[in-house]
Amino acid sequence: MSELSHGVVRALRPAVVHEPNHSPVNHVATTSDLRRRVSDDEIRLLALLADGLPVEAIARRLALSDRTVRRRSRALCDRLGARAPIQVVAWAARNGLI
Repeated sequence: MSELSHGVVRALRPAVVHEPNHSPVNHVATTSDLRRRVSDDEIRLLALLADGLPVEAIARRLALSDRTVRRRSRALCDRLGARAPIQVVAWAARNGLI
């Protein structure tokens, strides 16, 4: 696995749940668990990025400035531990969010 994907994997790995009187168990993340990690606006942004649209076109479709699209994309990457938006797009696609 490349160093670039480690951040996303680490940020999105299912949490280990410690239950009283039990050994730790892996919590399998459901689609609804994953869905809570990103907002509807972020899903729309990711879907447009996945379509390969340039930032300017995404901004027009979302009625935002180019700078706001870039800032939101970067904030999403930072929150999920990704170095590039494509990593978050790939994660969202693999998990059926887009």
